[in-house]
Amino acid sequence: MRYVSGILILLVFYAAGTLAHQWLHIPLPGSLLGMIMLALALVMGWIRMDWVERASSFLIRHMMLFFIPIIVGVSSYMNVVANDPLPILLSLVLGPFIVMLVTGRVVQWYVRREKSQANTELSQEGRSLDA
Repeated sequence: MRYVSGILILLVFYAAGTLAHQWLHIPLPGSLLGMIMLALALVMGWIRMDWVERASSFLIRHMMLFFIPIIVGVSSYMNVVANDPLPILLSLVLGPFIVMLVTGRVVQWYVRREKSQANTELSQEGRSLDA
């Protein structure tokens, strides 16, 4: 029963995001808006994590099933891919590489910033104890 209620909660947030996208003309996909709304509801405590945890784990475990229609759809355009494979290969290789590079740089910047803040706090504590 937890699976069904969790999936229903997820579907309600998906539908709310889709409606917000259509009615408010927000330039984000409805599914993303629904996820943002769900995250806010979880943070605010309106939705408890255990209400959606099992359903979301189940959906993530079987996520590959959701990609089958996309894979079948792309296979119908194989003649286009065969005629000009370079842009597709470049996007398949460079896209993830750029994402990993930017993510790594952001994480390094964040870790350095946290370390410098921790060092600043330690040095300020040392001065207050010496005074």
